[in-house]
Amino acid sequence: MANGVIGRIGLGGMRLSTISARDDERSIEVLHAAFDAGVTLLDTSDAYCHDETDTGHNERLIARAVDEWGGDRESILVATKGGLTRPGGRWVPDGRAKHLVAACEASLSALGVERIELYQLHAVDPQTPLGTSVRALARLRKSGKVRDIGLCNVTVGQIAEARTITDIASVQVEFSAVHDDAIRGGVVDYCRQHDIALIAHSPLGSPRRIARLLANGVVAALA
Repeated sequence: MANGVIGRIGLGGMRLSTISARDDERSIEVLHAAFDAGVTLLDTSDAYCHDETDTGHNERLIARAVDEWGGDRESILVATKGGLTRPGGRWVPDGRAKHLVAACEASLSALGVERIELYQLHAVDPQTPLGTSVRALARLRKSGKVRDIGLCNVTVGQIAEARTITDIASVQVEFSAVHDDAIRGGVVDYCRQHDIALIAHSPLGSPRRIARLLANGVVAALA
């Protein structure tokens, strides 16, 4: 992907913006600590916010953190996503071309950039053909607003379908020691075979599975 070699450990910004008791100043400290520790990939989304009145909160937070950091800001790759909305705090897919174009424009503004290095379809919209969404992303790349295109929460069949339309640089799926659907469903092998970067979300199991992770003796010993 863009910016050369990206480290194996990235940071997802979701919970810095979605929890009710969020604290932007502490979040900036967390992000700066991550940069100082060598994290060079940040994963965000316009939907990482409280509700539709707050769209883009995490993107703006990350843009501020990068801008205020004293290190090499050019080393940080910020990947964002479009295709999910937050009406009333719910998570509702919207993969229409019109929405994705508008969402991308808003993300460019929130991040304060002229081009998004990696723009991902956040979720497949069951009301919109996947091809429609992917073609919209391909047009955004052709226009220079996006460098690379990624998909999130998809199956092997959906990745293959998208690749008949345009190049896919990355696939993001849930993948951890307590959730291995990405292996059993073939997504990991497919990405390896086709040189597609795999981004694992919820790599520590997410809050709903943290008890299982803590109870895993092998993982606990490694930690």
